[in-house]
Amino acid sequence: MNLLLRPPREDEWPVCRMLLPETFGDAAGREYLLALRAQAPRVVAAASFRQGADSLRCLRLHVVPSMRRCGVGSRMVEHLALNGERALEGSVEITREQAAVVFCERNRFGRVDGLTIVEGDLGEMREHLLALRARLTPPEGASVTPIREAPADEVARLHARYVAHDDEWNPWRTLVAGTAVKEHSLAAMVKGRVAGILLGELEGATAVVRSRVVEPSHQGGWVNAMLLAEGLDRAWNAGARRVRFFYTDSNRDTQKLAGRFRAEIVSVMARFLRPAA
Repeated sequence: MNLLLRPPREDEWPVCRMLLPETFGDAAGREYLLALRAQAPRVVAAASFRQGADSLRCLRLHVVPSMRRCGVGSRMVEHLALNGERALEGSVEITREQAAVVFCERNRFGRVDGLTIVEGDLGEMREHLLALRARLTPPEGASVTPIREAPADEVARLHARYVAHDDEWNPWRTLVAGTAVKEHSLAAMVKGRVAGILLGELEGATAVVRSRVVEPSHQGGWVNAMLLAEGLDRAWNAGARRVRFFYTDSNRDTQKLAGRFRAEIVSVMARFLRPAA
């Protein structure tokens, strides 16, 4: 099959949005590529990505169903990889895109990380963490406060260093100053300095823990437990009865927490990388 690969023209942006709707939250930072069947010109696939120095990141690829298993997606991958000179990286929601996982494996992509989203009973977890908090001995001058009351520059610095990663897994990367974040997020303080932050929000009766970050000098101690205990207690008092949280493949502590409370898996995202040849 003869394919024409090129960027979209002005009148083809609606097709891009239809095929790759999840990429239009930050379309200005992305590039797009269309595949058209040459003999009867029509769009048969679209790809979106972010350009790096020697790689393409945040790749999303969609082939129209009637043209799948015809080599269209593989042709686009080879084109984007510049015959193996450039690495490609993208994410797949493997709980609903199993065919995409097979496609990645067939095209020399390997899984390099995963993000698991789980939900559990807030009340059970809250009771455990409140009991744990009662046994802790934080340092003198330690406290947990709403994030809006913490020094904004220290919160922003911690957020920028550990949370504001440039990928589609983290839509909160630019929202640390947003109203929703300030309303339901917390900061752990030690003698007036920020030791950690918890970014969260309420979605109806569900408390959502987006991120927890602890300064390296305070890791492995009281900060994580205090932030979670206070956050879940506030959410419970606000009417939440479920909790949703996230962990990566390497985050063993949060995985254990999810297992302890029999949290149900809602979704699993996997990051796949095809290295340069």
